[in-house]
Amino acid sequence: MKKSDKIILSLTMSLVCAGCSTTSNLPEGEVLYTGLKKIDYVDRAKDEHYVTMQEEVEAALACAPNGALLGSSYYRTPIQWKLWIYNKYANSTSGFGKWMLKSFGHEPVLMSSVNPEVRALVARNVLRANGYFDAKVDYSVIPQKNPKKAKLSYTVTNNRLYTFDSIQHIGFSAGADSLIRATADQSYLKSGEAFTVAKLDAERNRLNSLFRNNGYYYYRADNAAILADSVSNPGRVAVRLQPVADMPDEARRRWYLGKMRVEMRRSVMEPLTDSIVHRNLSVYYSGKKPPIRLRTLLRDIKLRRGKQFSYDEYMESSGVINSLGLFSLSDFTFTPRDTTSTCDTLDMRLNCVFDKPYDGSIEANYSLKSNDRTGPGLVLSMNKRNAFRGGEKLSVSLKGSYEWQTGKRVAGSSSTINSYEYGADVSIEYPRLETPFKVFRRRRFFTPPSTLFSLSGNVLNRADFFKMLTVTGAVTYKFQTSANSKHEFSPLLLDYNYLQSTTEKFDQIMTDNPAVYVSMRNQFVPKIKYTYIYSSPAAYKNPIAWEITLTESGNILSAGYAMAGKKFSEKEKGMFGNPFAQFLKLNTTLRKTWVTGYKSELVGRVAAGVLWAYGNSERAPYNEQFYVGGANSIRAFTVRSIGPGKYVAPNSTYSYLDQTGDVKFEANLEYRFNLFGSLYGAVFLDAGNIWLLKKDPNRPDSEFKPTTFLRQLATGTGAGLRYDMDFIVLRLDLGVALHVPYDTGKGGYYNIPKFKDGLGFHFAIGYPF
Repeated sequence: MKKSDKIILSLTMSLVCAGCSTTSNLPEGEVLYTGLKKIDYVDRAKDEHYVTMQEEVEAALACAPNGALLGSSYYRTPIQWKLWIYNKYANSTSGFGKWMLKSFGHEPVLMSSVNPEVRALVARNVLRANGYFDAKVDYSVIPQKNPKKAKLSYTVTNNRLYTFDSIQHIGFSAGADSLIRATADQSYLKSGEAFTVAKLDAERNRLNSLFRNNGYYYYRADNAAILADSVSNPGRVAVRLQPVADMPDEARRRWYLGKMRVEMRRSVMEPLTDSIVHRNLSVYYSGKKPPIRLRTLLRDIKLRRGKQFSYDEYMESSGVINSLGLFSLSDFTFTPRDTTSTCDTLDMRLNCVFDKPYDGSIEANYSLKSNDRTGPGLVLSMNKRNAFRGGEKLSVSLKGSYEWQTGKRVAGSSSTINSYEYGADVSIEYPRLETPFKVFRRRRFFTPPSTLFSLSGNVLNRADFFKMLTVTGAVTYKFQTSANSKHEFSPLLLDYNYLQSTTEKFDQIMTDNPAVYVSMRNQFVPKIKYTYIYSSPAAYKNPIAWEITLTESGNILSAGYAMAGKKFSEKEKGMFGNPFAQFLKLNTTLRKTWVTGYKSELVGRVAAGVLWAYGNSERAPYNEQFYVGGANSIRAFTVRSIGPGKYVAPNSTYSYLDQTGDVKFEANLEYRFNLFGSLYGAVFLDAGNIWLLKKDPNRPDSEFKPTTFLRQLATGTGAGLRYDMDFIVLRLDLGVALHVPYDTGKGGYYNIPKFKDGLGFHFAIGYPF
């Protein structure tokens, strides 16, 4: 018998034999913990404070049993296979048995390890920290039919809720006291509100930020003592904040910035041979001139000589320096001018060590892409930091690849489209907004903005079809207005698509379908593009991310023609002898993550888009149109094998050019869970399609109609593996088609003629969303 067959047989026998008992290897006197009964709350309230407190209590009491369902403390899966394997191989001395135990087994969760007494004490402390000083948490062990198994039951008795009474800040200096009074409305402590320790800590941290941003450099949060009296007035807590007795003298006074010294080195040990004074800053360096223009380095630094020290301005300045990407080391230090008791001046020193000016990479790969193309590729890249002594980053890359596409469609046919591609990209990124007339000169951003100028050329050859040259030039501004909001704006983005050569087969396709010809002909695509990205704060347990992009093309040119007397609806208006595209495009994606347990989560995504061609265009350019299918879309189908609407291409070769649309809707749901070590599993459900906005006689039943929208959604399910190596995630998915929107000759919702023709295999890097 083969070794692999022995392993499979052993696994099967292990599950069968060990399945008779999940308690056979429990230590003497131990009981297997099988989960919680519903927690009983006495005097339950319905206000927001109680709900928040209840979540903390349940987190303290929660403990997942073996085989917990989605990480639940209350429900278990009926098959405890990890526990069965543990019982089978717990005492094994063979190499195979140890491997099975380590890879697939899970030791039993014992009642003694759950330790309900300690958990009840922790939960009681949570209640006390949230104002329920007289609360009680009791527990009981509930035996099961098998005396070696037991559940836990907790009873939480809240009793009276204590609230804040009087709030006092005493003993602070006159300057500090005036700051406290001026910001009293921002205090976290309000008379009559529920008492919580978290609010006390928040108030102490608020004072720390308030003082440090107003000159008190040496002040720290633990310099304030909190005294709470819950006896004098039953049910009420009087709070007094005051400086600690041993608070250092330097923390009691304001500090101002004095001498400011900047040191710039190309290496840590490089001696400094020259200096220059710039705006009350002494800059030291080696060589004939500073390695970077001082205006670039100091433009966004908020620290100024003679100003009060501000922690926020210090952190913002440090962020500006680090965001330039020029330094391997940058360090601020602040030192008192002298040691006298009256000194209030801090001298600043900024030490910067430049990173290596050049970096390059050579990347040779064999790709298995999300659009089901496979083949070798080569990318050569070179970057130069501080290219023109203004913090700029100059990048040049050359690329080439050879690919072929294979994949089955539900109808059973396959495709083979060979191609080669080569091109070059040149870009320069400035660590600031380079705009005409300094439009945003005084605008402050959350992080330093940047401006990217890029130019690229790409030649794509599809064997037996066409050879196309695409040239793209762009100016893009990137800026962040808050910790959660990012913006990208491209006021100038120009594409030029030029068909260098075509074949008779391709020409015939263009003749048969004029709409495809319009989308792929030689044309200019002058665009303006804006993208907004929102991501919820990192502290959110169940985060969301939202991205929306609006693109317009040709409207400014069309307006110019209108002023010259040409009608808006007139076609074939040109730019440099070629027609230009005119359209509006809106697409958006919303992603939500629900954390369901330790190393498990449920992730959902909804993506939608609409593309409207008008004026000078009957149809938008081919590369702007929507499509579905592939490793990051509906994984049961290959790329461009679904839609638009109920339309199905007569053959797969034609579908590559034809199965695109103006409207897109896609929804995905994926549950991710840990199997063992760095290997994760996933199950997923995908749905979506594309449609046209206008009727196309060459593609019947392809236009979008609200009444048929749901019936025309292609759906698929499947499972996959993810190997997380921290810096990269390798992904393998198997998609299973459930429904296609067109007629396959088979009735019912599951209308896939042959199961094997509804399978899609995808190997990719990174998560699908």
